[in-house]
Amino acid sequence: MRCKICSSATSKAFCAEILYRFEESLYKCPHCGFLSYDSPSWLSMAYNEAINISDTGLIARNLSLHKLTSVIAYFLFGKTCKILDWGGG
Repeated sequence: MRCKICSSATSKAFCAEILYRFEESLYKCPHCGFLSYDSPSWLSMAYNEAINISDTGLIARNLSLHKLTSVIAYFLFGKTCKILDWGGG
């Protein structure tokens, strides 16, 4: 498998059980360190219900983590930096 980020050859890193029913291999790129699945056929099932009904602190966590992340980014990269949150939740 090729890395989805830098196109280098990847190697199998380990296996994981997904959604209590799928055994999937994860591949790691030795060049950039990206860890990924080959082709996750279970992805639509995983995001079928994005928010758990019992998670009552979802909004509060997002608001507090937004502030923390903004402060860290400001001090590490300056106020004109651009940051992309790719699938961060």
